[in-house]
Amino acid sequence: MSKNRIRLEICGVECVIASDDSEEYIRAIGAEVARSMNAMCRQNERISIATAAVFAALNYCDDAQKAKAAADNLRAQIKNYVEDASHARMEADEARREADRLSREVQRLRARLAEEEADEPKPESSSHQDPKEEQPAPAEASQPQENTPEGVDPDAEKGFISFFEKKTDEE
Repeated sequence: MSKNRIRLEICGVECVIASDDSEEYIRAIGAEVARSMNAMCRQNERISIATAAVFAALNYCDDAQKAKAAADNLRAQIKNYVEDASHARMEADEARREADRLSREVQRLRARLAEEEADEPKPESSSHQDPKEEQPAPAEASQPQENTPEGVDPDAEKGFISFFEKKTDEE
């Protein structure tokens, strides 16, 4: 792209600018500088055009430095976000691999359990049950309340030995 030569007049000062930027952009920048200098001249009538130009340059340099610092800060934040995203992606991949490994292990253990269950002998009939299962659970002996003679405590007749034992609450 060839350099554009643009003639500008800012606050009565004529200058020629050579730039790679478009003419519209250069004229917009010149108009912004002229507005800034005119505002300073209106605030203080004794200020010279040169002083207004210096103040305008200082203001724009200050704005540029602050914008650069903000851009640098944003770049640093983006870099941190990219690093965090990279770490999170690696952790997610690792967790996915671990989940796949655990899934394969569960499948392997289920297959092994099914094999072991298939290898166990099955009981052929109910007559070949485990002797522990054949015996009924011992039941507590109880005496019906309606057959108990009057005046006799049904709890007192629980056993032959308990009949002869000394009761502590009778003392």
